[in-house]
Amino acid sequence: MECNKCGREEVLPFRCAYCGDYFCSAHRLPEAHDCRQLHLARNITEIERGGDRASGNVSRPATMLALKSEVILSRLASMGRGSERLHLAAGGAIVAGVVFSIVYPFQEIGPFLLGLVVLSLVASFLAHELAHKLMALRLGYWASFRLNLFGSLISIVSIILPFKFVAPGAVMIFGPVTKRNVARIAAIGPLVNIAIAMALLGLLSLNRLVGVLDYRLALALYLVGEINALMGLINLIPIGPLDGLKIITTSARNWVLYMAAGVILYSVYLFMPRLAL
Repeated sequence: MECNKCGREEVLPFRCAYCGDYFCSAHRLPEAHDCRQLHLARNITEIERGGDRASGNVSRPATMLALKSEVILSRLASMGRGSERLHLAAGGAIVAGVVFSIVYPFQEIGPFLLGLVVLSLVASFLAHELAHKLMALRLGYWASFRLNLFGSLISIVSIILPFKFVAPGAVMIFGPVTKRNVARIAAIGPLVNIAIAMALLGLLSLNRLVGVLDYRLALALYLVGEINALMGLINLIPIGPLDGLKIITTSARNWVLYMAAGVILYSVYLFMPRLAL
């Protein structure tokens, strides 16, 4: 896409939260591309006190809410790639803590395999989130993973609770998104977890026939597969910020198909006799 200021081709252009046009990194700031809506970039408190004097209108609550959202999104979008890597690393660390509390009772597989299970599940979490991002980029949006304070705190607290919660953050999408594209972006995350769980289930089923894998390694693969199946299933629940709500509001048929696959897959893992691994 070409920069609206200098015409330079950009693979990942920046979208101005004020005028809506796309620019290169050199002209992404409103001041750098002579933004026609530059007056909206003024301090929120100043606008709330005196209204939008540049346009002659007094701010209204709905207008202010929309304006605050635009400002917050523009600031998040302007954060660099290094910041996203930091958010992903922190999210992965939180997930590692939750996952360790789940697999810790399986001491019989040994500390080495236990560590590999934790790392594999952190990688599964990252694959889930990066799948959201890559799908968003493919559809032409700017996307970035960001930690969520409430989700991170609940995830950390769940480490010591019987009920586990793994949602420290989410991929934020910037651009004029449609409901259909939101559903496509939401679906790819849990489908990645389901695909991982299905692949490992196939490997475990093959092992039951030929008996190549050691029991401890088979159990480690079982744990990675079962928790991936659970991650995919939980994310398909149509409530709150979970992916399922974004899917069902666009296509109930697709949601039923995904949910059925998730329930069947997790049930197979749940009732698979571990002694037969």
